[in-house]
Amino acid sequence: MFSVKGPTLKTADGKTVATAGRCVLKIDLNGNVGPFEFLVLPECSHQMILGWGFFRTTDAVIDCGNEEIQFADLLAEDTETSESECSLFAATDYVIEANAMKQICTLIPTINNSKKALITGNKYLLCGEEICMPATLLEVEQGTCKLWNASYSQQPQLIPKGMNIGTLTNLEENTICSLNDVNPVKGIKNHQSRKRNTREKLQKLLDAELTPDEKEYFLHLLEDFGAIFDFNRTSKNHGNTTVKHKINTGDSLPIKHRPYRVSAAERAVIETEVQKMLKEDVIKSTESPWSFPVVLVKNKNGEWRFCVDYRRLNKVTKKDVYTLPRIDDALDCLAGARVFSMMDLKSGYSQVELDGKDREKTAFVTPDGLFEFKVMPFGLCNAPATFERMMDSVLRGLKWNICLCYLDDIIVFAPNFQEHQVRLRKFLTCIQEAGLSLNSSKCCCGKKKLLISGHLVDEHGIYPDPEKVAAVEKFPIPQNIADVRSFLGISSYYRRFIKNFANIARPLQKLLKKDAKFA
Repeated sequence: MFSVKGPTLKTADGKTVATAGRCVLKIDLNGNVGPFEFLVLPECSHQMILGWGFFRTTDAVIDCGNEEIQFADLLAEDTETSESECSLFAATDYVIEANAMKQICTLIPTINNSKKALITGNKYLLCGEEICMPATLLEVEQGTCKLWNASYSQQPQLIPKGMNIGTLTNLEENTICSLNDVNPVKGIKNHQSRKRNTREKLQKLLDAELTPDEKEYFLHLLEDFGAIFDFNRTSKNHGNTTVKHKINTGDSLPIKHRPYRVSAAERAVIETEVQKMLKEDVIKSTESPWSFPVVLVKNKNGEWRFCVDYRRLNKVTKKDVYTLPRIDDALDCLAGARVFSMMDLKSGYSQVELDGKDREKTAFVTPDGLFEFKVMPFGLCNAPATFERMMDSVLRGLKWNICLCYLDDIIVFAPNFQEHQVRLRKFLTCIQEAGLSLNSSKCCCGKKKLLISGHLVDEHGIYPDPEKVAAVEKFPIPQNIADVRSFLGISSYYRRFIKNFANIARPLQKLLKKDAKFA
């Protein structure tokens, strides 16, 4: 019996039992003999109890159905090694104290001398005894070598004489290279270059009015989440949320719509957009019985926007009544905030997966064939409701408390800079866990003044956007009922800032009555 005191054990009924010491026994399993360490108890109802350490060391498989235990071949590594490999054995008993290192002498019976050899530790030693022997390159003299072993156990560990502690592999001289033979790793420089480029791009997200220290704080925070921004992305990022868009058309039969006539220039645009979406894994070719025409709409910047005319599909779709946030509620929530960050999802709808059975309903026809969407496209009547539902699930517990979300536009707000750092990290963590990506060109952090839905918000309060007010002031004098409705619509948007708005607008309301006369 080994004299080192063993640990105190706790039995199944909660009682503690002090061990008398430790011992090493040679166990014969399937004809393979190996040394194992056991704890010695003063009294025990069984001659031997095997624990999880023993099972892990032997790769045991417990078959409860057949009431059997299968053990790995303990000496399989020895019997299957090549001529250039051999096992290492402890020369005598060694004790390694808890969380300590010790150099031990090992015996190599089959090798007398070796110029260079690679030593690797026994995996069972680390698994069962929590002892690690790092891989080492050394020379063997007179069949022995000295190796450092480290114990990660909280108790002293015994390496008994004759224990297999590792494997020695003879190395040819031409297989060993020195540091001078190793070429510099370009990957490190490339990584540093990418990190520097990412930092430069993140700097563009910071508000210009931030102090140098505040900018540095933001950069450290944003660098932890650099992967969720759209830097150097070549494909659309599909989120991993549980929300999927469904198109409930009831018993409606498939709708087939002929394509609209397009010019040669428009056909080239459609072909380019289709190839782009195929590359981004947004669409795929289909044999769907549904088909809808493509419509190209010019943006303000003169670029074409690819759209599909889903009006007939929307007519037979059961409507989703999931509501969007009210603007006035959102503005009230910002009261008292002094620091803001604007966040925008990259191609927000494309980050919502389309339910598999409803994908065929989004099929659109082009000169190059029929395609269907794999993600939620624009133009569907229930798309805004689905997107808001997804964002509410992603930001559950954060919305209204630390951030506002209106479709793909998100505002993180806080009463001070320190609190804003905490809130922004929480928000970015949720976006990261949901697998969503942000549009860096529309994100801005640390703003002191915010423009939201025609309103300016800062630490002093909420004001109407001066540009919108100027548009109301320059509105031409209404000449008919349609003009009156337009003016009342644009002016009533700011009625919260106009005292007695209803009384002031009453004369104009009378002009909406039938047979009203205009002067």
